[in-house]
Amino acid sequence: MSWSHFTRIKTPHCFPLTALALLVAGALPAQAGKFNPRFLEDVPGIDQHVDLSVYETNKADQLPGKYRVAVVVNDTKMAPRTLEFKAATESQRAKLGEALIPCLSPVQLAEMGVRVENFPALKMAPPEACVAFDEIIPQAASHFDFAEQTLVMSFPQAAMNQTARGTVSESLWDEGINALMVDYNFSGSHSTYDDPENNTNDTSDSYYLNMRSGINLGAWRLRNYSTWSKNEGDQHWDNLGTSLSRVIIPLKSQFTLGDTSTSGEIFDSVQIRGAQLSSDEEMLPDSQRGFAPVVRGIAKSNAEVIIKQNGYVIYRSFVQPGAFEISDLYPTSSSGDLTVTIKEADGSEQTFTQPFSSVALFQREGHLKYSLSAGEYRAGNYDSARPKFAQLEALYGLPLGFTLYGGSVFADDYQALAAGLGKNFGYIGAVSLDVTQANSTLAHGEKAEGQSYRFLYSKTFNSGTDFRLAGYRYSTEGYYSFREATDVRSEADSTYDRYHKRSQMQANVTQQLGSYGSVYFSANQQEYWGDEGKQRSVNAGYNGRIGRVSYSIAYTWTKSPEWDESDRLWSFSLSVPLGRVWSNYHLTTDQRGRTSQQVGVSGSALEDRNLSYSVQEGYASNGTGNSGNVNLDYQGGVGNVNLGYNYSRNSQQVNYGLSGGLVAHSEGITLAQPLGESIAIISAPGARGAHVMNNSGVEVDWMGNAVSPYLSPYRENEIALRSDSLNNKVDLDTASVSVVPTRGAIVRARFDTRVGYRVLMTLQQANGNAVPFGATATLMESKKEVSSIVGEDGQLYISGMPDKGDLQVSWGKAQAQQCRVTFTLPPQQDNIGVVIASATCR
Repeated sequence: MSWSHFTRIKTPHCFPLTALALLVAGALPAQAGKFNPRFLEDVPGIDQHVDLSVYETNKADQLPGKYRVAVVVNDTKMAPRTLEFKAATESQRAKLGEALIPCLSPVQLAEMGVRVENFPALKMAPPEACVAFDEIIPQAASHFDFAEQTLVMSFPQAAMNQTARGTVSESLWDEGINALMVDYNFSGSHSTYDDPENNTNDTSDSYYLNMRSGINLGAWRLRNYSTWSKNEGDQHWDNLGTSLSRVIIPLKSQFTLGDTSTSGEIFDSVQIRGAQLSSDEEMLPDSQRGFAPVVRGIAKSNAEVIIKQNGYVIYRSFVQPGAFEISDLYPTSSSGDLTVTIKEADGSEQTFTQPFSSVALFQREGHLKYSLSAGEYRAGNYDSARPKFAQLEALYGLPLGFTLYGGSVFADDYQALAAGLGKNFGYIGAVSLDVTQANSTLAHGEKAEGQSYRFLYSKTFNSGTDFRLAGYRYSTEGYYSFREATDVRSEADSTYDRYHKRSQMQANVTQQLGSYGSVYFSANQQEYWGDEGKQRSVNAGYNGRIGRVSYSIAYTWTKSPEWDESDRLWSFSLSVPLGRVWSNYHLTTDQRGRTSQQVGVSGSALEDRNLSYSVQEGYASNGTGNSGNVNLDYQGGVGNVNLGYNYSRNSQQVNYGLSGGLVAHSEGITLAQPLGESIAIISAPGARGAHVMNNSGVEVDWMGNAVSPYLSPYRENEIALRSDSLNNKVDLDTASVSVVPTRGAIVRARFDTRVGYRVLMTLQQANGNAVPFGATATLMESKKEVSSIVGEDGQLYISGMPDKGDLQVSWGKAQAQQCRVTFTLPPQQDNIGVVIASATCR
C-alpha cells in the first residue's frame, strides 16, 4: 500500500486505530518523534534519497533566514519589519530556550528605543553589524513566535530611552519623495427664482474653486493656496498665499518662508509675508498634544454654508434642512474670527460670527513652545496698510503644573508686550491669566494706550464632561490689537476706531451621557467700543439613540448689532434604519412659528459603499409650500463627484461638485481623491484594480500606483491592499506596509508583488520517475526570487510564473540530484485561478 493510498483511507473503522496511534505516540519520549527520511524511499513518486538533513534534529526547529515579523518591545507594538534570524547556539538554547535568535544591529536596536550609547560594545560595533544584544544588555531577552510571526523583545527600563506614550522613533520619520501635487475642490450651482407678483423669472450661476498645489523636493515643501469664484458675472482669483517650508527635526520645529500666519495663542493671529520659526506640536506624542473649531448651525431649507476668515472664503458647501455640524475646516491661520453665512433656498441669509481661539495655555514641565515671526503684515481682502513687524511668543512649563508665557509685537507704529501664568490644577482643570499692554499710533498721528486682560479655562471631567471657557477677554478703551491699529490707519476704514473690541466671551460644554447620548452647549458674545450693541450666538443640542434609532434636538440663537431682531431656530431629527437604507425625518421652526418638515431616505451602494444617496420631500407653513431635494455623492479612485437638485415653491437649484488630487512622481502621474497634507503613493506593480483598505473607492491604477490620502504626520500609518481584490496573476509578499511621513511629505508605500500565473505543475525526471518530494524549484533569470517546494507525486505549486521560462530543481548537492525544467504554459484565460501543466526535468 502506498503512502498516498494510506492517507486517502476514510473508512470509519480507521478512527480507533488512529486514536490508538496518537495515544502511543504521545506517551513516547520526545526522541521517538525523530523523522527518518529513509521512510520516503521505495515509495512510488518518492523513490530517490532526498537531502533532508536540515530537518534531522530532535527538536521542531525552523530554518534560519529572513522573516517579515511583527515587533513588540516592552509590550509596545512597533512597525512590522523584515529581520534576519540565525540558529541559536547550544548555550543560547540552554539559556533562552529559543531555536532562532534575531540578528539585530545597533541601528535597529536604536530604532527600538535602546540606549545604544550606554553600552560600549554596541557603540563601538559597526552600525549594520549583527550583535549579541542578549549578552551585552543585562536581562535582555527575545522570543520569536514562529506561528504568529511575532518577535517579542524585552529590555530593562534603564536600557531604554524614556519616551512618552505614542512616541514614534525619529529614525522612522520619512521626508518622502520628490513630487508635484495639486489638490482641488470645485463646486457650482444653477439657481432659478420665480417672482409671481412681477411675473418674472431670474436665473443665476455661481462657481467656486479651492486649489492647493505644491512641489516636494527632499525636506522642502513649496505650497500655493488659491481660490477662484464667480457669482452673477463677478469673478475674481485670490492668491491666499505661497510658502516654502521644511521641518527642523532637532528643534521639533517648522521653518517657513513666504505667506503664513502668526501664532494665535497669546496675540491675535494675523497673516504675514516673511519668515517664521515655530514649534510643531505634531512632532510630539499624542499624549503631549492638544483644538480646532467646530461650526454648528441650523438650516431652514436646502442651504449653502459659506465660511470666511480674514475676508477669504475658506469653506463652501451645501447642506440639507436641519441641524448641521462642520468639523473639517482648514483655516488660513491658527485663530481669527470665522464669519458664517447660511444662504437659504429663498435667498434669505443668516450670518453670525464664531470667535476662534484656543483653550487654556499650559505646557508640560520642561517643555518649551515658541513662535518667532518677522515680515510684512498681509490684510487679506481688506484694503489696509502693510507695515513690517516682528512677533515673538513663548510658553514654558514650570514645576508644580505652572506655565509661564509671554510675547511681544514690534512695529514702527505699534508695540505690545504680554505676560501670563497658567496652572494645571488637575481635577479642577487648567486656568491661565494674562495681560497685554499695547501702545498704538492711530490715524493722523493720534496716540492710544491700553491693556487687555484674558481668562482661559478648560477641563475634561471623568464623567464625560468637556468644559472649555475659551475664554473671557476685556480690553480698555485705549487698547488696540495689531490688526485693529493697522486697519485704523488705513484710509479705506477711517471710522474703524469707533468699533474696536471691548470684550469677548466664548464657552463650550459637551457632556457624554453613556448609552443615553450626549448634550452640548456653546455661547459666544462680542461687544465693541463705540457701539452699544452686542454680537451674540448660542448653540445647544442633544444627540440620543434608542437601539439603532438615533435622534437629535438642536437650538440656535443669534443676534448682531447690525439689526435689533434676533433669530431663533429649533430643529428635531429622527433616523430609523430600514435594512440597507435609513429613513429620516427633520423638523425646523423659528421664533415666528414658521415650520418646515422633511421626510426621506438615504443610504449607500456599490461594493465599497462609495456611492451615497439621499432623497427628501418636505412641506413648510406660512405659504411656503412644498420642497424637496435629491443628492448623490460618489467617491472614486480618481476623485469625488457630487450632484444635487432641490426645489421650493418659487425656486429651483442644481448644485454639483468635483474634488480630487493629482500627483506627478518618478513612476508616473496618479489621480486621486482629495489629498490632505501628508499622503502616500502606493506602488504595487501589476496589481491593477486592487482596492486599498480603509480608503473607499481607491484602487491601484494601470501603472500600478494609487494614493492613500490624509495620513497622520509623525505617526505610524498602516496601508494595506485587500487580498480578495487582487487579480489572478498577482500575489503579495506582504499585505500591509507601515509609513511615518513628516508634515507635508509624499511618502512611497511599496508592495513587493509577484506577478504571474499560479501554476500546479507535475514534474517528471528524464527516466520517467517523479521529481522527489522536498525538492526545491526556483525560477531562473527572474528579478525577484520565485521558488517553491515539490510535493507528493512530483507536484509543484508555484506563483508568479511567466508564460515560459526555466526552473532550476534541486534535491541535493550532487549533480545527479539537480535538473532543469524548460516550460511553456498552455494558453490561459485571465480568470483562471490555477493553471494545470506538466513538464520534464532534464
